[in-house]
Amino acid sequence: MESNLARPYGDKPSPPHDSRLAFWSSQSEDLLFDQASDEIVIHCRAGLRSVALDWTLNRNQFKTSFAEGQAEAIAGNRFIIRIPTKLLTPGFYDLRVRLDSGLGDPVPGICSFGFAVGSMPITDTRPNDFMEFWSKGLAALQSVSLNAELGEMETFNSAAINQYNLDHAAIPADYDPQGHRVEVVESCKVSFDGIGDKRIHGWLAKPEGEGPFPAMLVLPGAGFNARPRPLEHARHGYLAMDIQVHGQEVDLEEYPRLPGYYDGQVYEPVEDFYYYDVYLNVVQAINYLLSRPDVDPDRIVVVGGSQGGRLSIVAAALDPRVAAAVPAIPHSGDVAYLKWFKSANDLNEPFAGARDGMDRAAPPAMPATAEGRCLPYFDPVNFAPEITCPVLMNGGLVDPVSYVSGVWAIYEKLGSENKAMVPLPGLGHDWSPEFDRMAWRWLDRVLD
Repeated sequence: MESNLARPYGDKPSPPHDSRLAFWSSQSEDLLFDQASDEIVIHCRAGLRSVALDWTLNRNQFKTSFAEGQAEAIAGNRFIIRIPTKLLTPGFYDLRVRLDSGLGDPVPGICSFGFAVGSMPITDTRPNDFMEFWSKGLAALQSVSLNAELGEMETFNSAAINQYNLDHAAIPADYDPQGHRVEVVESCKVSFDGIGDKRIHGWLAKPEGEGPFPAMLVLPGAGFNARPRPLEHARHGYLAMDIQVHGQEVDLEEYPRLPGYYDGQVYEPVEDFYYYDVYLNVVQAINYLLSRPDVDPDRIVVVGGSQGGRLSIVAAALDPRVAAAVPAIPHSGDVAYLKWFKSANDLNEPFAGARDGMDRAAPPAMPATAEGRCLPYFDPVNFAPEITCPVLMNGGLVDPVSYVSGVWAIYEKLGSENKAMVPLPGLGHDWSPEFDRMAWRWLDRVLD
């Protein structure tokens, strides 16, 4: 359910996954290690004839390594890497390797792992007036009428859903047949007014009938793109809505980049930062769902991947009417860590500390700049303590976009008593169908 891209389905995993190199450990299947052992032992199997394997060790997302060595070679193109735990502090690390196959350039690979992550220190960046700031925004949103409009309703049977998934929704035709609740759904465009003089557009899909149905708000990944109809979500029994958060239509052939999102960002006043309207309009989308008589108000779910995972955290924090959240690979978590590794990696931006990050256990405080003052108001880590509903998350350990240190910081800060994290070793910024199947079953339980 976290994969919601308007494009054809493809079976190639996202980088930096490389099928020529496979990593595992008999100490920990998910590559999360505790402090009980003196060393971490990681195995690597090469899909090529292999002469030697060199390795370096970096703090997660840092470019400069603090340890290196040569793996122990064993028969069968296999290698063993041993890392003394005395080198590590609690957190995540990137084990980078270079395979000598005896021909051509070395083959690079990466295996990220966690060490004592439950004790990982997280720098506190939450402003003292954090919830007061967002309460004012929510109060302003109350004066915005929905003025909702629906387009023409179309009907899709099972075969049509399967074909749409393959052609337009970036998922397999039918990856969870056991999760079907209906075999025929209906779908149309929807739009409503949001804050910031924006008209929010989306696709709505639902089972046939009057309901009431559980509702699912499907939140988009980053960028300016078309949105897919959430037909699969409706086939699982939900009245689902996938929205375009930028005030653009859902099916344009070309999408202009709006100012302030990538370039020309405005940090002060904080209300002028691009995500201010985005965050509040996610709540407006929940307002729309709850305005419908065919929605069960006690079963509102928010889901999404990447930026959609981030927005799922925000929605569940700002709106207590959310009954459950499934934030997948949420990005931009723990902005202090983000600024830390970006500063350390940029030779043109001197950083007060070692470039490998091993001079301290946690990121330093945010810089005393407009950016440093603004971004903590939008960091999902700072929203997480407000969430009390059940939350199921995942994180790709080698994800270069939603870096696992930030994803885990969000998870650790969640206020929910019912929360679970599914680590995805070896996976980058990608979708996991088995996680989706787990999530559908998990929602069945928590919404029952």
